[in-house]
Amino acid sequence: MPIKTILACISSAEASATTLEVAYRLAGKSGAHIEALHVRADPRGLVPYTGEGMDGSMIEEIMEVTEKEGGERAESARAMFDAFCRDKGLALSDTPGGDGPTAFWREETGREDEIVAVRGRLFDLVAVGRARREAPLPSPITLEAALLDTGRPIVIAPSTLPAATGRHIAVAWETSPEAARAIAQSIPLLAAAEKVTLLAGEPAVAPNIAPEEGVARLAWSGVKAEIKRFDVHEAEIGAAYLKHSGAVGADLLVKGAYSQSRLRQMILGGRTRHIITHTEIPVYLAH
Repeated sequence: MPIKTILACISSAEASATTLEVAYRLAGKSGAHIEALHVRADPRGLVPYTGEGMDGSMIEEIMEVTEKEGGERAESARAMFDAFCRDKGLALSDTPGGDGPTAFWREETGREDEIVAVRGRLFDLVAVGRARREAPLPSPITLEAALLDTGRPIVIAPSTLPAATGRHIAVAWETSPEAARAIAQSIPLLAAAEKVTLLAGEPAVAPNIAPEEGVARLAWSGVKAEIKRFDVHEAEIGAAYLKHSGAVGADLLVKGAYSQSRLRQMILGGRTRHIITHTEIPVYLAH
């Protein structure tokens, strides 16, 4: 099934411009609909975290500042979205119809991670940015909620983008259930790509399926792939995937996302977190 709906998480104009661009590039391959979701923080949610000894007037002042900053951030994000749609000639619609991609702005109030976790379940793909020093939004918690709680694949947009997205796709060849889901769910993108390269680290981690088997199976879906082998220690595999994605000239990396249990929640595994933190190309992840 082609990708027909994409949720783009728009935290701020500064941090989310590339998120919207990646969503648009992928939407253009299948005429998909993009919902740009901006979540305003609810000032009332800050009350439990205010320090002891703060009187009512101080708490009220904090809430007013939070609401003001949230309003300014929302206005700036909406202006960025509107300008983007005008520049791309992107039709604004919240109902199916037409041949090309469409977009719609949605704004909610609450905790961004909680809203994204639920809202994302309605879409084929969730696009999200990553925090960086000059733009601390979106929160890493939001990114993890998109990946671990929506049940959908996500695409992570770095702060700068290559000239294209999805022309040459690198696939992290692993045989985990997460990797199997990532490859299966990305078939529409792989089939539309001009080139697909399986990145196969050696020695492979057991249980192993030879990458040649992957090439053969992808061919049944109309995907012609080649193999790039490289020697690597297991502890350095995340960095190796990024290195060799760049070496082959890929503009999108597909990978299964590992997680580790931590009492009440899940946290991302080391190689997945390394890729999220350091990638310079968009990354398609499935958990």
